Amino acid sequence: IPEDDPATFQMLSEGRTSGVFQMESAGMTGVCIGLKPQSIEDITAIIALYRPGPMDSIPRFIACKHDSSKIKYLHPSLEPILSVTYGCIVYQEQVIQIFQQLGGYSLGQADMVRRAMSKKKVKDIERERETFLHGDPARSIAGCAANGIPEAVAQSIYDEIYDFANYAFNKAHAVCYAVVAYQTAWFKCHHPKEYMAALLTSVLDSSDKVAEYIAECKEWHISLLPPDINESEADFTVSEGGIRFGLVALKGVGRNVINGLLEERSKDGPFTDFMDFCDRMFDRDLNRRVLESLIKSGSFDRMGCRRSQLMEVFGQVLDGIAASRKRNLEGQLDLFGMGGGEEQAALPALHLPDIPEYSPQERMTMEKEVTGLYLSGHPMDAYREAARAVGAVTIGSILSDFSREDGPARYRDGEQVTVAGVIATYKTRTTRNNTLMAYVDLEDDTASMELLCFSRVLNESGGYIRENSAILVTGKISVRDEKEPQLMVDAIRPLGDLDGKVQTDGQRLYLRLPCREDPRLRKVKLALSFFPGESQAVLYFEDCKKRVGTRCQIHPALVEDLKERLGAENVVVK
Repeated sequence: IPEDDPATFQMLSEGRTSGVFQMESAGMTGVCIGLKPQSIEDITAIIALYRPGPMDSIPRFIACKHDSSKIKYLHPSLEPILSVTYGCIVYQEQVIQIFQQLGGYSLGQADMVRRAMSKKKVKDIERERETFLHGDPARSIAGCAANGIPEAVAQSIYDEIYDFANYAFNKAHAVCYAVVAYQTAWFKCHHPKEYMAALLTSVLDSSDKVAEYIAECKEWHISLLPPDINESEADFTVSEGGIRFGLVALKGVGRNVINGLLEERSKDGPFTDFMDFCDRMFDRDLNRRVLESLIKSGSFDRMGCRRSQLMEVFGQVLDGIAASRKRNLEGQLDLFGMGGGEEQAALPALHLPDIPEYSPQERMTMEKEVTGLYLSGHPMDAYREAARAVGAVTIGSILSDFSREDGPARYRDGEQVTVAGVIATYKTRTTRNNTLMAYVDLEDDTASMELLCFSRVLNESGGYIRENSAILVTGKISVRDEKEPQLMVDAIRPLGDLDGKVQTDGQRLYLRLPCREDPRLRKVKLALSFFPGESQAVLYFEDCKKRVGTRCQIHPALVEDLKERLGAENVVVK
């Protein structure tokens, strides 16, 4: 691997660091974009600087790298030591060199001071200051004064050393990290399919990481292909069309079955059709659960059969093969008993019912069930544009913003946002006040987030909370302790409502309430906020004869909801 590959450094400079060793965090990505590394030395510095203490000098380090006129040395004798890091103290080895070359310490003596600083032994550190400035004849240390360094300058150098020695990184360690980081970046840059396939195989036990790397594959225009009985290996592998899903990731399919499948395929060639597969694999731990998982995952899709057809007949196929095996065995026993025997019983013919294929949503749900992932698409694909049109932000953008080392830049704790996604799981529990609440895991195609739904939301929208349901959620970001950000839900509505036919512009929505104090008013306003748009809505209060105007999207689902709340006679569209 060449150590000076321009394309690799360009990739890092653009912040495409997902899957690169040590460089994946949002903060490290930001440093790469700012610094634009051009050598392994630069990567070494990034790894060493991105720590408490040295992190404060990152802006100065970046500025000096891009403009050498900004590099300043407290004394010319520091230049040979600090030039490689643009005038900044970054490594423990530099601290040792400064003590040795400016203060006249031996390497062993310098390392003892470095060790005292890292352990924050204040008395030893202050006592050593005088030695650094003026020397110590008893230990044969000359001091900075003997080397022509003014006392004030030496004091400043010592102060700067102390500031960074607490956290300074060992350069030998940082270089090892940097070399591995560069090598992984090189593989990703020049062999993206192979690298991402290996990376996905390595994180199968982390659904968050798998989702992150699949999103990265999309960025690189690499398709994740469903498993295939004639092409898949145990792990993720490179295929002509992208990365082929590994059989080991299928739920309900054990290693013995996978090893048997690969051995059978290697021995007697590819499987010709569904019946051929079942027949050849029948004596290799093939059972209903395994076959069902393979069908649901799409492993037989390229054999010309619909998943719906195979799900209808696979049980009968296994029963037929079992009966055929039994007849053959009985025939063999009869032959040994000198009864003449019979010819081998033929396999039953495969009769597929003429039924329609599952819907795309049903196929994706099946894939999620047996692989933990959506392979042929994502439920959000059908709603992405509509969700964006009503102001929904991605879950990934929220989580990545709060993972920044220097704090969030776009969102804040308590901010109200709208997100759209699919419910992965949910659970309910009773609170101390004896009311019901729900924890809901919502995922879009960028990440997943936990929603907290309390009794009011459950009373109003609890019917929408079910697994694999696509919903639009408005709520407030909640950041507590060291947890990932959560969303305190204000309201939920099904994403399917966004597909409904919207009333034409120029129409108005009229709502009548007895008075402003009517308790239903708050829910009416909330319902209107869920349908942002440019059509005019007018609220009329009977007691004071006042009208209040607002804007919304006059959607059939909104009108129906308001009629249920206020009565059909109090909701009119003209």
